[in-house]
Amino acid sequence: MSIEVPRYGLHGSINHVSITVSDLPSAMKFFRPLLEFLGYTVGEVFRSRSGADLTLNLNMGNGTAINIWQAKPELATKPFEIYAPGLHHLAFNVEKHEHIDAVHALAKKLSAEILDGPGEFPFGPGGYYAVYFLGPDRIKIEVVHMPMAEARYAEMTRAIERGSKS
Repeated sequence: MSIEVPRYGLHGSINHVSITVSDLPSAMKFFRPLLEFLGYTVGEVFRSRSGADLTLNLNMGNGTAINIWQAKPELATKPFEIYAPGLHHLAFNVEKHEHIDAVHALAKKLSAEILDGPGEFPFGPGGYYAVYFLGPDRIKIEVVHMPMAEARYAEMTRAIERGSKS
């Protein structure tokens, strides 16, 4: 049996990323303004069926969610290590070059440790302007502007708009 796999659209896109922090209320003092800047609606903290507290944060513009969970008490003191097995970092797109400078200023205001940038990096064709910083529990965060991605997104949006007018 052969299944046709779609090349575009929802198929294979990220639905959500969940991260765990040692102190959810404290971490949200950092993540709330950052996620709101990035277009997310920040949810209230609630208790999951497993008994853990978390917050669901949805970006209605692109359908992705960043969920932030409270660590189990016996694991809350275990430090996050970027190069240990598991999550390396979170990377967010922005639409404009100047958004990187604005998020850099926000990260500094939130007392994040700036690791690199803002600046150009050799990671993407057509430009890759980014800033890297550490958030709560030393979780590495990247925010990037890629002009080619911006152009592809604008082209896709125009195509959808043309189709909806037909």
